[in-house]
Amino acid sequence: MAEYDLLSLDYRLDGDKLVGEAKGPLGNILQPAVAKFLGTLNSLKVIAKKDGMNVYNLYNPPQPSAVGMRHLFRSVKKMVYGVPFPGTANLAITLKCQCKCVHCSADPFKDPKRRELTTGELKDVVDQAQALGASLIIFVGGEPLLRKDLYELVGHVDKDQAMPMIFTNGILLTEDNVKRLADNGLFSAYLSIDSPDADEHNELRQTPKLYEKTLAGAKRCMDHGILTGLSTYMTSERLREGKLERLLDFAQREGFNEVTIFDCIPSGKFLKREDLMLSEEEKEEIARVSLEYHNSSHPMGVIAMCVVNSPKGGGCFGAYSQFYMTAYGDIDPCDFNPITFGNVLEEPLEKIWWKMVKHPDFSYRHMTCRMQTDAYREKYIRPMPDDVTLPVPITEYM
Repeated sequence: MAEYDLLSLDYRLDGDKLVGEAKGPLGNILQPAVAKFLGTLNSLKVIAKKDGMNVYNLYNPPQPSAVGMRHLFRSVKKMVYGVPFPGTANLAITLKCQCKCVHCSADPFKDPKRRELTTGELKDVVDQAQALGASLIIFVGGEPLLRKDLYELVGHVDKDQAMPMIFTNGILLTEDNVKRLADNGLFSAYLSIDSPDADEHNELRQTPKLYEKTLAGAKRCMDHGILTGLSTYMTSERLREGKLERLLDFAQREGFNEVTIFDCIPSGKFLKREDLMLSEEEKEEIARVSLEYHNSSHPMGVIAMCVVNSPKGGGCFGAYSQFYMTAYGDIDPCDFNPITFGNVLEEPLEKIWWKMVKHPDFSYRHMTCRMQTDAYREKYIRPMPDDVTLPVPITEYM
């Protein structure tokens, strides 16, 4: 049971299904919301078990758990305050990386005149994010394992409030490093794999022998009980060549718990490449294939962001249920959206979040990815110079 002042939820697993009821002074009032919450979870595929709890996907907490309750309580806070609160904090802790990916979304954020946040400053951001409502803390880069304090940062996450996750290229997932991550309570690791073909993957990331190191690192994560996902992206060409099915077959064979398929978004190095955006027909094909694999008897889950960020899913998560922080402390709606609303070295995260969710262009749930929307790009992205250093302050558009 997770206890709060006005509401608690007494819930448990009955077989694979969650059962429970709301208690406390607001229990009767919020019981319909609790029933909907549990019903939604019970409709989802269980992709793994973790310490006797159901894992439905790697972006949400296992159930039942104290951290798993926080989604429900963010909904209550939204009703009270009239604004959403973030469930996910994407924290870039460095922009350094061994790879030189042709599609890197982080590279244009690099600024040699600025310094990356210190360990203490990053811990403070984690604390502020958790206080704001985040139940998922994702450490990203660059390559987060290039920060020697990553293990300390993972350990600093309050596991009753949030789950720590990393996105990594896999090069530094040695036996010792993976053990340290597991010992500090890392919940999950997402490894970037662009192709099941070693040569193609290494070429896209311009890093020799990367493929072999990434697969070896993935295996070590699995062996140490860290839930392991595969992150990839899809272009029109790759889709036509049948590489989506090949990659999903590969991920199943290798034992990944989940695959996330990102659209080829005009962002980062591709910021002005609107020609790379997928058509609606291509997105429908990705959705069809993803659903086929997700609904198969194989336990692996498949998440297609073209579905998630659409009216069929939840729409755009940026400035609604997540934010992105650059390695220098700038707060943006997401890691693909290069508009910043402030810096945590200058003002509290909560103040920046409120500025963001009260801005006219971000004060509502946009039902498609903003970075793939013509009106948004016309106002915010197309006016940017080709050599711009990101992010761009929102104040430049006022």
